[in-house]
Amino acid sequence: MIRLRRRPAGFTLIELLVVIAIIAVLIALLLPAVQSAREAARRVQCVNNIKQLGIAVHNFHDVNGQMPSSVRPAGLTTLPRIAGLLTMLNYMEQAQIYNAVNIGITWGDPANTTAVQTRIATLICPSSPADPSRLDGIPEVEPYSPTWAPNVAAITDYSPIVGIDSRLSAFGVFPVGTTPPLTLIVKNVKTTLATATDGLSNTIVFVESAGRPFVYRKGGKQFGAVPDHRLNSGGWSRPASDVTLNGSTADGSYFPGPVVINAANGEDVYGQPFPHPYYGTEGTGGIFAFHPGGANVLLGDGSVRFVKESVALQTFAALVTRSGGEVISADQY
Repeated sequence: MIRLRRRPAGFTLIELLVVIAIIAVLIALLLPAVQSAREAARRVQCVNNIKQLGIAVHNFHDVNGQMPSSVRPAGLTTLPRIAGLLTMLNYMEQAQIYNAVNIGITWGDPANTTAVQTRIATLICPSSPADPSRLDGIPEVEPYSPTWAPNVAAITDYSPIVGIDSRLSAFGVFPVGTTPPLTLIVKNVKTTLATATDGLSNTIVFVESAGRPFVYRKGGKQFGAVPDHRLNSGGWSRPASDVTLNGSTADGSYFPGPVVINAANGEDVYGQPFPHPYYGTEGTGGIFAFHPGGANVLLGDGSVRFVKESVALQTFAALVTRSGGEVISADQY
């Protein structure tokens, strides 16, 4: 009688390898979808943060009859420097922080340390890989050198855009020999919503400028490390964190330039003295987000739009200006 050999229970090595390979393929297919879903959720939260800023801007304007502009006396000074974001805290359910700040002295005075080091969740983009508890430093106390320390002020990933770089006339943004056109929020100047004759729905007032004071460039990768590589920008209590439209080269290594969004989050001050040869005591932050393909902006009517990083410099400049009379269609950005 012939006896058949019974196959042992379980998988053979080849079968096990096949199963593992199939599982690996499925994970590889699912992982991008999971990551995309997570980023979509983070982007929704980012949009909500910016909408809260829009509500605060309008409430501030309704009560004070003007836009929340920063006060920043020129040059090295001991005079009070007050960020527009600081003045908005009362309208962001952050009155306890506002009341703890002595606005009769500058933001970096030791008497204000506890208050300005307070992290405000609404001002932090959840897509940013940078540590949300990171701090900004005081360049005039500890100039741009290895002794500089980011240890004074809590950060913001959102800031008002308050001007256009005068060097951008070379890129056709405005005629050579003329002054740059004005934005809706201007540092040291009282402006109102009525000054946006281009229409509030066509005028940008806040932008993403994420990751500061660390330097980030194209692809969301950090460039270098503090204290060497850093921006003069980042703290929510600092007027220097206000953003100007500068543009850069595509790799974010040189300013100004034709690329507006996501090339770099600002100009690296490495190797430069303070005050900076071009920026002086003003900030060096730029328009940058960790969202694939673009960045969120707040318009004057309180709405939030996602602007593609491929947007033309001239188009974005037209959206930033308040009274240029430009006609910009939605498909241009």
